[in-house]
Amino acid sequence: MTLILLFISMYISKLLESKLNEYKNDINKKQTLLFQQSKMAAMGEMIGNIAHQWRQPLSTITTASSGMVLQKQLGALSDEFFYEASNKINASAQYLSKTIDDFRNFFSPNKVKSNFFLKNTLSTALDLIEAQFKTKSINIVKHIENVEINSYENELIQALINILNNARDELLKIDDDSRFIFIDVYKKDENVNICIKDSAGGIPTDIINRIFEPYFTTKHKAQGTGIGLYMTEEIIVKHLEGELLVKNKDFIYQDKSLRGAEFKIVLPIEGDLI
Repeated sequence: MTLILLFISMYISKLLESKLNEYKNDINKKQTLLFQQSKMAAMGEMIGNIAHQWRQPLSTITTASSGMVLQKQLGALSDEFFYEASNKINASAQYLSKTIDDFRNFFSPNKVKSNFFLKNTLSTALDLIEAQFKTKSINIVKHIENVEINSYENELIQALINILNNARDELLKIDDDSRFIFIDVYKKDENVNICIKDSAGGIPTDIINRIFEPYFTTKHKAQGTGIGLYMTEEIIVKHLEGELLVKNKDFIYQDKSLRGAEFKIVLPIEGDLI
């Protein structure tokens, strides 16, 4: 009888283990799908950003080259104008090359931890999106300590862009003279805090505890998938081993009373820093 019970127990244990492995595999597949959806959504944002980023330098190149051709045809092309136009074309071409590198690096898989300075990381993230923010009259106020950490830079950039784009969408709902995003980076104990605060009025109290749920969104179906903030929390907590906190905050800026949501990323400073 004891032997039979032992065999039954082993069978049930094996069955449970098999079911658990199936469940884990199913969760991993769904997680991979969510990451792919998040990356595709980010790619769509980036394509829009490329269009904004490239419009001005391409216009500069076209204007400078057309001016050189016209003045050459009229026999009025001076050395001064030639070198000035050539410098503008060269500077614009270098800017285009830099943006290509920024976008390529953003989408390249990077699963190796590295040391990097957060000031440079924030600069890269803002370079990727700033054109659209400027056209929408969104002012970014920065106070960044140049802390060096050891982590996954590309994943942090994606998380930062998700939070910034979420703030942008909320800021578009208010008057353009009150559209601010504040970025504060500072070291505290063995961690670094990255605080991103907007002036969009804050998150309704009845949903603030749900914003990190998958597929939860207050936007129209055509405007959002509801996975941006979910994936941001996944990246920060599970991949970067940090914390992501959110709260509403009242504050004063330029003698104006403002209210908005503040996202705080807390990351460990670890590894042998240079």
